[in-house]
Amino acid sequence: MNELVAFFSKLTDTSDWPPRWQCGTWSDFHGWLYIISDLTIWLAYMAIPLLLIRFLIIKQGVPLKGVFWLFGAFILLCGLTHLIDALIFWIPVYRISALVRFLTGIVSIGTVLALVRYFDDAVGLKTSQEYEYELQYRQKAVQALERSNEELKQFAYVASHDLQSPLKTIENYLGLLEGRHGGQLDESGLKILHTTIGATHRMRDLIHDLLDYSQVGTDQELLELDLTEVLAETLEEMKGDIEASQAQVRYEKLPSLRVSRSDMKRLFQNLISNGIKYHREGTPPKLTITAQEENAEWIFCVNDNGIGIDPQYFDKIFQVFQRLHSRAQYPGTGVGLATCKKIVLSHNGAIWLTSEPGKGSAFYFSIPKNLKTLHDFKEQTELYTAS
Repeated sequence: MNELVAFFSKLTDTSDWPPRWQCGTWSDFHGWLYIISDLTIWLAYMAIPLLLIRFLIIKQGVPLKGVFWLFGAFILLCGLTHLIDALIFWIPVYRISALVRFLTGIVSIGTVLALVRYFDDAVGLKTSQEYEYELQYRQKAVQALERSNEELKQFAYVASHDLQSPLKTIENYLGLLEGRHGGQLDESGLKILHTTIGATHRMRDLIHDLLDYSQVGTDQELLELDLTEVLAETLEEMKGDIEASQAQVRYEKLPSLRVSRSDMKRLFQNLISNGIKYHREGTPPKLTITAQEENAEWIFCVNDNGIGIDPQYFDKIFQVFQRLHSRAQYPGTGVGLATCKKIVLSHNGAIWLTSEPGKGSAFYFSIPKNLKTLHDFKEQTELYTAS
């Protein structure tokens, strides 16, 4: 302990040793070669940490940043030992040299331990070739997605024209047949005619719902919208159905979010229609629409007092063409909730429900506060590439 106190008390004392020039028989060439080599190494060791610091400042999000800082400190201290070795030719600061070397040893051990600790993480880091391969793969995936969207657009065109046009003709001729020759048909013939007319109506509704489903997420125009106004517009358009069912729809003030107007109106319309359609017999439908802020998203809830849903069907009802009741009980195509799910997913959200049979259901869906779509990432990538 006394030696340690004596060491630090005489840390800058140079009287115990002569300068290195006076130790041994140094020639000018040998001495200056030693000095210039040490100073050159010191300058290089000083440049490396400065470049590392600049790299860490410019390149945000660098993995294993602590290892970079440790390695920089190790290189800096190594360079300092060479600088002190050169100075000792004139100023014999051997105690300072010993202290710096000791600190260099401590930091070097810490660097080695950090490298051992994070070795597996470092091995797991991708190389530039691996990133390039992944980028090419993602670009191909995006191209495949764009082709798929284009095919959906073509399907939508076929569904809206090539399929609906002949179906409309069939409906018209069935109507003419019923009007002109219905009196000549017996009970069995009329039943067949009415069944056929009902089937064409269901096919028309199915084509319309599939068309809506296929168009979700294509050519989305995202705007900052007041969802209270969007909901009010939706309720105004549904005024006839609401009054006919004597439904009561109450809603609170909803937030403003960056969303697609047409998709959000369709989402509200489908959930409200479900709440009205699946009401308990003799009980007027009552729906409540609320929104709650949670972290980086808003959670919306459409609550009803309808017939409810058994928990074992919670996943099934969001699949296309999945129905829990016959058409005689509740008309529909089984596409509405699947469309809701697709709309929510296209907005990077989630949809789920809670329900109790005989008491009602509560449908929840989340929408991020700062919605980022594929189009946004594509624009950001183009700007980054251009810069």
